[in-house]
Amino acid sequence: MKQIFTILVVAALTACGGKEESNVQPTVASLELPSSFFTASRSSDVKDLVEVKKTAKKGDAVTFLARIGGRGNASFVKTLSMMIVADPTLLSCELVSDESRCSTPEDYCCEDQESLALGLGTIRFMDEKGELYPFSIEDSHGLEALKYVIITGNVVDINDSGVFVVDASKVWVGGKPSYDNNRQGSM
Repeated sequence: MKQIFTILVVAALTACGGKEESNVQPTVASLELPSSFFTASRSSDVKDLVEVKKTAKKGDAVTFLARIGGRGNASFVKTLSMMIVADPTLLSCELVSDESRCSTPEDYCCEDQESLALGLGTIRFMDEKGELYPFSIEDSHGLEALKYVIITGNVVDINDSGVFVVDASKVWVGGKPSYDNNRQGSM
């Protein structure tokens, strides 16, 4: 019995070779939105978010100008392909002259709650299965807080309390405004 055990152990050890080199690379899911969501061509004669929101209904196709931001340090969802956008007429903290008011540039803490309810929206990016991508889209294709964007997509939720959710199909990414010109970056 001892001899059979020894033979089995030796056979097992000799059958186990060293590490073999493999040409197979592990596949890693891309953590960036597909480029098909983005366009370099800016639509002309685009209305601001607030104007579109006034008449939009669930299911409508919409196109509007907005800026990424609206919640201090939370303009992008950390684990999902969603972002908050704000109407260009709202003043974010980086456009307010008194720098001591807020240390978070993409926040709109100086705006009243009614203006925020009217001027904010949520943008979602859905995959081919109709599900949110499971990663943050911050810095994907130039998406960053305070930049202008033109969003084209479909309204999936809207109500009188200010909820406005759009599934994006196309996005143009512009630049950031300046203190002297709050529309800089929108063209």
